[in-house]
Amino acid sequence: MNNDFQDERHPVHQEVMKSVGTINLTATFAEDTQTLAVFKHIPGVIAMVCTLKKDNEVIGVGRGTAVINRVNRYIEKTVRASANASLVDAIFHSTKMLDALHINAGTKTGVDEVGRQDNLNLASDKQKKYLRELVQSKTNSLSEKFSWESKIESFTREEASVAIQDLMNKK
Repeated sequence: MNNDFQDERHPVHQEVMKSVGTINLTATFAEDTQTLAVFKHIPGVIAMVCTLKKDNEVIGVGRGTAVINRVNRYIEKTVRASANASLVDAIFHSTKMLDALHINAGTKTGVDEVGRQDNLNLASDKQKKYLRELVQSKTNSLSEKFSWESKIESFTREEASVAIQDLMNKK
């Protein structure tokens, strides 16, 4: 097989061209009252939630927190950090939805077939349990633990494996 991926006839180039283009997304930010209620015992918590939409359909929701205290006392910077974290989290969660939308738009595969394929790739219960144990033992801040907990259920097997490695290497 020809290894010149730039050749228009090469299957890799053809697949790359399917992903070339513009996706218009809308990010909406709001104060995250649910997270604030969870962390009401921590003074100075800032919590934001970001809802990511494509064509007015929700494809991702992300949460971000930060704390204003004597170590981190710059209000504007702290609020922006919380908002930016919520955006990154929303983007992270939206990638599977974008893949599903792309697959459904570009092929004749039905939603049920795509859903079954995704469920086979989700992290196993054993991986999730071990991840939760690692989060409890390797993270110090409540916001970091909360952030991990909100992501674990949507991890694929590969993402869970990477997260386990990252947490195991954390001191």
